[in-house]
Amino acid sequence: MNSWKQGLLAGLIVAAAGSSQALACRPAPAPPEVQRQRLLDGQASLWDRSESVFVALVKHRNQIRIEGAGGALGRDAMLRPTLQLKGPPLTEALIGVRHTGVNSCGPTPSLDALDPKGGGMFIVYSSSASPTAATIIGTVSVDKLREPRAMAAWREAREHEPTDEVD
Repeated sequence: MNSWKQGLLAGLIVAAAGSSQALACRPAPAPPEVQRQRLLDGQASLWDRSESVFVALVKHRNQIRIEGAGGALGRDAMLRPTLQLKGPPLTEALIGVRHTGVNSCGPTPSLDALDPKGGGMFIVYSSSASPTAATIIGTVSVDKLREPRAMAAWREAREHEPTDEVD
């Protein structure tokens, strides 16, 4: 093999190896039914691992510098719980979440509520019955919610939600 071909091949191998982590950030392309199943499986896993699940409004989403990440930019936000779906009633009026690190995929943790293009209402999953920033394991924009148990809990909670109407 010519030396330039060997060099080209070596360069391609190094480039592919260097980008393998970044490629792992996104699932491989798949048919729509496989994509739907991945989404359902991910949301089901969040529900199963959570002691507390609630609907929250995002307040005060800001850009921040992530400490210890070489000046990388991330976001923080305040979540105002509005409706409990699973677990005991919440006592906190606001719960802060923030990016705390960076990996090859970007700022971590990867939470929909920290996405600057995200909406304002999210389903929030906490591994603790008393949620804190450290126990929030996931947030899902309400328009992306597909998991049947979470959807049923949300419907039921809305039906029993007190109203401000006066008779």
